[in-house]
Amino acid sequence: MNVNIIKHLDWDTSFFGYKVAQVIFDQSGSDYLKSIIRQLKIDGIHLTYFYVPQNDHSLNNDIEKCGGVLVDRKALFIKTPEHHSKFNNKVIEFSKREPDDRLLALALNAGRYSRFKLDKNFHNHEFEKLYTEWLLKSLDKTIASRVLVVNSVDSVVGLTTLMENDNNACIGLVSVDDNYSGMGIATDLIHHVDNIAYENKYATIKVVTQQQNSRAFRLYERCGFLVDDITNIYHFWQ
Repeated sequence: MNVNIIKHLDWDTSFFGYKVAQVIFDQSGSDYLKSIIRQLKIDGIHLTYFYVPQNDHSLNNDIEKCGGVLVDRKALFIKTPEHHSKFNNKVIEFSKREPDDRLLALALNAGRYSRFKLDKNFHNHEFEKLYTEWLLKSLDKTIASRVLVVNSVDSVVGLTTLMENDNNACIGLVSVDDNYSGMGIATDLIHHVDNIAYENKYATIKVVTQQQNSRAFRLYERCGFLVDDITNIYHFWQ
């Protein structure tokens, strides 16, 4: 992993229609911050994602003084797979290649705490475009191996996406219709992923969420996940 250097993000730039880059800082990041910001201005980068160690208070303060906006405290959860036999809801794989309105609504609901939704500097419906694309690329298996759902009558009320690679299972989108909250749907979705990982002898299951998403935090802790790392993410606009 390259740290303390500017990485131009071609996909984000093409998708959003303006120049986007990222910088992953380590504990020595303060030594590079000023020169990085100078270069970003020279390169005409409109938006830069700064990934910063949460416990480096000096670097976090310096970035805020330079105009960086703290938009996310990204929490990485990890657990060892285990088997589950008790389910309250039937989890199945979504087999269609195109989403219906309910599935799309759930995908957007999954991003209610997303930095792309909370950062008011976005003006071109970037959040809606991004999460719609996330769902579409999951359904065509570009960024997910499975799309798992829970149905009620003829409507999808729960969703999670799963990517399986490098002996790991990585959970992507997780969402439950608010009208069906408290019925154990999210827990059953996660337990179903747990069974897939256990049966395939994967080493770990990983999932990322926002620290401010207390409901997701409680869900993952209840399902046996432990926080492995928390990273502060800033958006630097110019």
